[in-house]
Amino acid sequence: MRDLLLVGFLFVAVYYSFKRPYLGLAAWVWIALTAPAKWAYGFSSSFRLNLTIVVITALSYLFVQKYKSWKLDTLSFWVILFACWTLLTTAFNQTSFSFYVWEYWDQFIKVILLYLFVTLTIYRRLHVDTLVWAIVLAISSYAAMEAVKFMLSGGSHRITGKAGIIQDRNDLAVAINMCIPLILYLISVTKNVMVRKGLNILVALNILAIIGTYSRGGFIGLLILGAVFWWGSKRKMLYGVLAAIAIPLFFAFAPGEWKERQNTVSTAAQKDGSFIGRLWAWKISTLIAMDYPLTGGGFHAVKDQSLWNYYAPMTPHFGPIETPEIPKDLGAKAAHNIYMQVLGDHGFAGLFIFLMIMLSTIRVNFKNRKWAINNKEQWLVDLSNALTLTLVGYCITGGNVSLAYFDLFYTIVGLVSAISIHIVRKKVALSADMALSVQKNQNRNI
Repeated sequence: MRDLLLVGFLFVAVYYSFKRPYLGLAAWVWIALTAPAKWAYGFSSSFRLNLTIVVITALSYLFVQKYKSWKLDTLSFWVILFACWTLLTTAFNQTSFSFYVWEYWDQFIKVILLYLFVTLTIYRRLHVDTLVWAIVLAISSYAAMEAVKFMLSGGSHRITGKAGIIQDRNDLAVAINMCIPLILYLISVTKNVMVRKGLNILVALNILAIIGTYSRGGFIGLLILGAVFWWGSKRKMLYGVLAAIAIPLFFAFAPGEWKERQNTVSTAAQKDGSFIGRLWAWKISTLIAMDYPLTGGGFHAVKDQSLWNYYAPMTPHFGPIETPEIPKDLGAKAAHNIYMQVLGDHGFAGLFIFLMIMLSTIRVNFKNRKWAINNKEQWLVDLSNALTLTLVGYCITGGNVSLAYFDLFYTIVGLVSAISIHIVRKKVALSADMALSVQKNQNRNI
């Protein structure tokens, strides 16, 4: 049955993707974040769904879309520079699995291609809302289904990801934290009462899903996200009272295992093996970058066993936190931190570019918001606020996962860039042209 549904979806997606490039992009994002082929067990599991949609969307953009305008803005400059820099670091990688490093680079370039298509095909509010819906349906709907299982099991069901890059529960918690603000945006712009009620339920289930992942970083990120949302809201008293009532009640009825795991946050550095493993990975990533400050070790350098074994003896007294010696038979671990991941993979130069992508995205988003306020575009004000929370969620909870090359992050970056290029600048140019036309008419009358 799943195979038939998947084939049906493919035909429908191909048809509409060719008619409207932005629909192809929405399907592209949904497939990238959902990985529907992994939900099938028959003949459709081998389908190249994403490749098919990408090709159709590209053809549609070339032959169907009439509006073709693009400008190399600040965001695109940093993203393209990062792509070029990763090519350089891949060529000079220090790992023992060079072939796989090139495969990782190939996967990352597909993410960059997704970013570029977002900036090319999203140029109206309808396109923006469609893309946001695709993201929410990809991640938040799955989180909601898992949250229902969590409730029905009395808290014993452990929520994990199933799609592509977000299979780990910590990765899923980051993705959910990034999506909750987007659901809030959809609530603010949706006119249908029933849909709005459904979205409110979706928010509650997504919050429960983060709790159900048992991810400490995800829960901390949720608390910080809630604090930022509260600070920017106009109903601070109401939300403050509700939080003061809800949080103690939740902790009173939360599963004992969940509470025990969250309580280990304060003693993680001394007792938690998982956290100590992260410290080892962060130290080794830093040591790699110190030896290769410009290019780092290449994609997934810290997971290379030969590099891990080489730097392991240096870790106990390296850095501000002392750690136990790394067992000689211990396998290499992932970076579990987007900043350390980029640092070890692409050196200090690569980390600088990555941070500039983040800072530039936040800055451009603030500029979009300021323009929207001045021009009374409330939908864009709400969206910019939501995107700010999404970026905050990624920047904070990203300190616990290896998601530096996450499709969703670069989709959000592309969305901010597309709004700046095609909506804000276009209307600013139209306003300038109108003002010039009025001035010419006044001069003629004089």
